[in-house]
Amino acid sequence: MVRRPGRRSAVLSKAEQASLNVEQARDLRASGTSYREIGRRLSLTSNQLSHIRRTLKREKASRTRLRTTSPQATDRDLPVSRSVLPPGLRQRLAASGYKTLGDLADRLGDPDFPGLETMPGIGPHRARLVKRLLDHYGLLPGPSDLQAEIEKLFPELG
Repeated sequence: MVRRPGRRSAVLSKAEQASLNVEQARDLRASGTSYREIGRRLSLTSNQLSHIRRTLKREKASRTRLRTTSPQATDRDLPVSRSVLPPGLRQRLAASGYKTLGDLADRLGDPDFPGLETMPGIGPHRARLVKRLLDHYGLLPGPSDLQAEIEKLFPELG
């Protein structure tokens, strides 16, 4: 069992551990580490490693497909249905009208939006998954979102 950083007695759930494994594996894979070595470093079972491999493959295929169809596309245009989020969450977000990561980022940046946690079937854990995904792509709105501030000042650059 893995303990949450900064907390004493809280242990990660299976879903949280799986998402943490995917994030760590993504970073290791980006540095050129083989899947076999990733499995060894993170002490993963073959099923966990297969899950990570499929997840990262789906994410990469989504980016490749998007870049092929529209070369000027950005990470904001990546479809939610092909992200690394769990299948149930991807389906729920797509059914709620969020087609791209940009749609999600815009909605989270809306000051009138109460938060993802208020949507049916999306609790604090799933909301954290979405926020970490957007943060990975640099789409999480916040006070340090320099790109959004530049686009507000100069809309022709957006």
